Amino acid sequence: MSIRLEIVDLRSLDIDDPGSWRSAAPEEVYLVFELEIGEAGVSGANVFQLLVATPEGVAAHHRGRALQAYDSMSERRNGLDIDAMLVLDRYHWPSLRDLLSQRVACCERATWAESLDCLRAKFFWEYEGLERR
Repeated sequence: MSIRLEIVDLRSLDIDDPGSWRSAAPEEVYLVFELEIGEAGVSGANVFQLLVATPEGVAAHHRGRALQAYDSMSERRNGLDIDAMLVLDRYHWPSLRDLLSQRVACCERATWAESLDCLRAKFFWEYEGLERR
């Protein structure tokens, strides 16, 4: 039996309202999203981040500060295989929200610790680099 995970909050660090936002250049999307993920029915959540971009957005920002921050976080991962970038053909909020929900749901395991290990492979975790107690 697995615990059920839920996205408690989902927001972008770059735009105010991801649901109504429209890019001036839809082919060049490059946004950082922050998700609060927790066990359903249990208070509290952990914060995770994910970079969402189109191929053109990645190319346009390759030397940008956001990708440098992503690279910096990637270097600190201590050998973990973190897949914290989601590349989309185009930004479409309902599809993105569904993809993020699927990504979280695929990490449902028997315990929170096991689920957290999976989530840490799919997102940047707020406590990455700190030892768990």
